[in-house]
Amino acid sequence: MFLSIVLVDWPSVQEYRIGHHVGDEVEVMETIENLKERVAYEKSREGYPEGFPHLPDLPAERYISPEFYELELKYLWQRSWLYAGHKDQFPQVGSFLAFDGVPGMPVIIVRTENGFNAFYNTCSHRGGCIVQERQGTCLGKRLVCGYHAWTYNLDGDLLGVPDSRDFDGLDKSKRGLVKLKCETWGGWIFINASNDAVPLQQYLGALPAQIEQFDIDNLSYITSYSYDVACNWKVLMDAFAENYHFVSVHRGSVGLPGPKCAVDHYGTVMSLFKNGHSRNILPWNDGFQPAADVSEETGFSMGMGGIADIPSVGPIPRQFVTAFTAFPNLTTPVYSNGFPLLLFWPTGINTSRFDVVWFGMPHGEEELPEAWKQKIEAFNFILDEDLTYLPSVQVSAESPAFKSIVLNYQERRIYHAHEQIDRVIGPEHIPERLRAQQVLAPFVE
Repeated sequence: MFLSIVLVDWPSVQEYRIGHHVGDEVEVMETIENLKERVAYEKSREGYPEGFPHLPDLPAERYISPEFYELELKYLWQRSWLYAGHKDQFPQVGSFLAFDGVPGMPVIIVRTENGFNAFYNTCSHRGGCIVQERQGTCLGKRLVCGYHAWTYNLDGDLLGVPDSRDFDGLDKSKRGLVKLKCETWGGWIFINASNDAVPLQQYLGALPAQIEQFDIDNLSYITSYSYDVACNWKVLMDAFAENYHFVSVHRGSVGLPGPKCAVDHYGTVMSLFKNGHSRNILPWNDGFQPAADVSEETGFSMGMGGIADIPSVGPIPRQFVTAFTAFPNLTTPVYSNGFPLLLFWPTGINTSRFDVVWFGMPHGEEELPEAWKQKIEAFNFILDEDLTYLPSVQVSAESPAFKSIVLNYQERRIYHAHEQIDRVIGPEHIPERLRAQQVLAPFVE
């Protein structure tokens, strides 16, 4: 895969950055060879990279403040592109899916003759829910409110009002459902509540070119499940944006210290993209083969065998643990035989919902094949290690002893995301004590 690479002149390292070119910047191809050079540099570092900025402390109040939580609800979630579903969940015209990822933002997505529409799940009469089921199909290709049977077509136009004679001057053309922006990335469906939102592909920036190798137009929805977690949604997000915790939290699976560990977090290579997106490259330990090997120390296996390969996947995800983050709340660790989207949703100041949605090549069976069950079981073992610990982080964050979060170079994706949170909310809306200082712009690719 050809990418635009810019050579950044740090005194201590020549860092490859994926981005556009200006002036005399140099274009090269990102290859396994130069990626291995970056990994080797990270492994060989004896100190903080010269030229990389100090990361200021993040205020702990960002995780516990009702004021900051309300700012997120009002601005962040209303202005961001959010994953809402997959085309396989809409088998026919009129199929619908209710989205409830964000408090105060009930949405219905419906399949039309020409694609998908998204509306607030709110009747224009007296606010009844248009649909109360999580998923289903509209009879007669009509959306009918269960409260007083106001009826809308799949474009949200109000068609029918029972006892319309009793309304004085009702103009049905002005009483349709309130529409949200709804666009697709492959088979994935995204929504945005802001009328000023840029198109989804523009918002995603570098990500589509990176992920197109996974043939996302033709991937199938495999399965999904959710966890309720007793922590702020950013505690969840942060945990999946760094590898620093591997040797402690994941000692029972992939993170055991020493030469028999499955992965080597010292060699992590990160890319910070525009709009808060990012990429994480984590090398397997020398000699470890994820498709076949079992950790000698823990008995853990990645469960990579027996599932149809995505043939278009390039060499980088096959040779490195690769993960992408689509701001604000989507992370995906990608594998050549299928992968999950990890979604972190706020349910309260100190509670969240964690959705795991799996995709892969069509398997053609009514029941989930055994190989898929084994793969998901192995992945969930790792998730359980994270989720068992994170509620205690929230308890600690609410202690008066905890004033701020100290981040290191390995945790720079966390800081990058927090900078973008503030940019989306608007710094003018955020009290100074709650702000993340903006320091990473020169290192965004």
